[in-house]
Parts: sequence; structure tokens; C-alpha cells
Amino acid sequence: MRSESELDRLIGIIETLRERCAWTGALTHESLRTYLVEESYEVLDAIGAKDPQLLCEELGDLLFQILLHAQIAKEQENFGLQDVAKALADKLLRRNRHVFDAQGNLEPVITEDVAQIIRIWDAAKQAERAGAPKRKNAGLPAGLPALTLSQKLLDRHHRAGATNLPEATEQMRARVHDEQGLGAELLALSARAEELGLDAESVLRDALTKKYAGMKNETTSP
Repeated sequence: MRSESELDRLIGIIETLRERCAWTGALTHESLRTYLVEESYEVLDAIGAKDPQLLCEELGDLLFQILLHAQIAKEQENFGLQDVAKALADKLLRRNRHVFDAQGNLEPVITEDVAQIIRIWDAAKQAERAGAPKRKNAGLPAGLPALTLSQKLLDRHHRAGATNLPEATEQMRARVHDEQGLGAELLALSARAEELGLDAESVLRDALTKKYAGMKNETTSP
């Protein structure tokens, strides 16, 4: 007899909590949204702290959110954890054709050219979206922090061959050479925003809206 895995035990605990705990049982996809965001940021903090034990704990908290959503969907007879796993496995096989062939077997020769890997991924993603409705912001979540959204939009539009993209000035290139320099520059911009009484997050988001409103949105990325 196969022994129960820790993942199986965890799933069982969550199923019991949904049945027996009034608070957990009342949770919905909508009510869990805030917790999902909070747990994601706590994972980022653990990565920044370079603390493996803390990262393990925070990944567990994030996994709890994912398993809860899957359990709620299962109760609503929409899908279950196995469906989530299958969809992800199929997507990984489909988008990583430099590693797997159409049957899911390992390719005899696997490229190490990162640029080619990205091209293969992009081609697979474009094929998936053929005929699908165009998505705003190149398919990126609108709720992303403006700085993250800005950098991802630039990357996706650049790879899609867009022109007239914002570029760093020569003066900025002269000042910023590494992570430390970039951090100092961003802090200085934040300080200037504070002096002007402006919310830097809102200002950047407004600038993104104006800049990319008329640009094509079918770009892709891993």
C-alpha cells in the first residue's frame, strides 16, 4: 500500500477544515483575494531575507491559498486540483518544445541558446492565443504594481518589435551602472515625488496608460 504523501495529508486537512471550520468553510474565491496578494509579498520578503527556513514556511502559506481555491472550485463542481495540475503540465510540455517533443518525450538534442528558448516559448504562446480576444496590457494583470508593470510592458513590447519605446537617457546611463546605483536613483525619484506632493505609483501608472493605450497588446512572454 502506498503511504500517504505530505501533499495528500495537507489536502485532506484542507477538506476537513472546509467541512468542519465555520471560518474556513465561509471562504470564497473573492474573499481570498487579499490573502493571496499578502502571501505572495511575504514570499518575496523571505526571498529578499535569504532565509531558507522562512521561505519554506511562506511558500507553504502561499500553497495553502492555491489549494483552498482548488478545493472551493471542486465543491462548486468547476474543477479540482488534479485539473489544475494537468492544465499546468500540459502547458509546460507545450511551451517548452526545446526540451519535450509533441508526445512529451525528451528531445535528443536540447538547445542552451536562451534567445532561441524564448522564441520557442513565444511562438507556442502566440499559437495558443490565435483567435482569442486581445488582452489589455499585453495580458498582464492590471493590479500589478506600476513599476513591475512598466518593466514587463517594456520587455514584451520590445520583443514584439514595437518602436518608439521609452529609453534611459545618456545622463542616467552615466549615473546608473548596477543594482546599487539603480536603487539610489529610484529612491531619489521617490524623494522628489514626495517633495512635489505626488504619488509616484499613480503618476507612473497614468504614464503607462497614456503611452501604451494605442499600442498592440498581443505580445507574449514566459
